[in-house]
Order: sequence, then C-alpha cells, then structure tokens
Amino acid sequence: MEQQKLEERRGAKRRQLKEALDLKIVFSSENPGLLGRTLNGSTVDISASGLRIEMKQKIKIDSVLDVWVTLKDNHKKYFLTGNVRWCSEVSAGGIYQIGVVLRERTDTVTDFDSWRAVFKE
Repeated sequence: MEQQKLEERRGAKRRQLKEALDLKIVFSSENPGLLGRTLNGSTVDISASGLRIEMKQKIKIDSVLDVWVTLKDNHKKYFLTGNVRWCSEVSAGGIYQIGVVLRERTDTVTDFDSWRAVFKE
C-alpha cells in the first residue's frame, strides 16, 4: 500500500538503472563540511525529474547537488543539478539512498533539457 502511494505521488515514470556517478556538493546549509567535495555513488533508479542515488555518505535534506551521470544507452555524460528531498540508511554498514529532484539553474548551463528528452523517446 505504501509503495502504491509513493508511485501515485511521482510525476515521472522511473527506470531501474545502476550507473556510477560523481556528485559535487555545491551547497549544504546543514553540513557545510561537504561544500566543494566530490563524492562517489551510483544511481538506483532514474526519471526525467529525479534520481535515487546510493552511496556511503549521508547527505542532508535540502542540499543542492551537482551530479555527473553517464547513461550506458547512449554513452552521453549529463551534468545535472538537484535538491535532496530525502535520505535513508538502507544497511547497517552505512549505505544510504538519497532522493534528488532535478531542476534547472539560471547561473550555469546544465544538461537538464537533454536529460528530460531521453525520457520522451
């Protein structure tokens, strides 16, 4: 039942996809020690408007992330920006899953439009 409610709230269809990615922390008011750091992780699933990421680092809600995602389908590397909406520990060993809502930026060029176009195909 809970999964069904989650699916109903999502505005975009998700694709299960495990891809390595690099995350650069550009803003984290809750954890300024992460500012400017690049962290490694992987996607769990992706959509036109968001990512579910798995990594060994807890990221505070409302942090702004710049991420590089490479899709195997087209071998293109996408530069994207998003806001952390949730973060949950999924194993006792310190593995976290993080929900990121992607967005456009006015201060720099991203691949958000071309990323969304991939999901219209």
